[in-house]
Amino acid sequence: MTELSDIQLAVVDIEKVPEMAGFLMAFTAPVLVLYVDGKEALREARFVPVEKLRNSLHRIYDAAQ
Repeated sequence: MTELSDIQLAVVDIEKVPEMAGFLMAFTAPVLVLYVDGKEALREARFVPVEKLRNSLHRIYDAAQ
């Protein structure tokens, strides 16, 4: 995330805040959800290859600039 410093990161433990699982419709863990201007722009779950995630984040980040 140091490459994309404008992205705010939050971690939610759904065992401690179970209502977030329903809100995010996250029925497996881990789930990564990226919102841009209040709209979901990316969702990855379970096994997420780091390079694929990095490429997706850069593509979305560059488009939003």
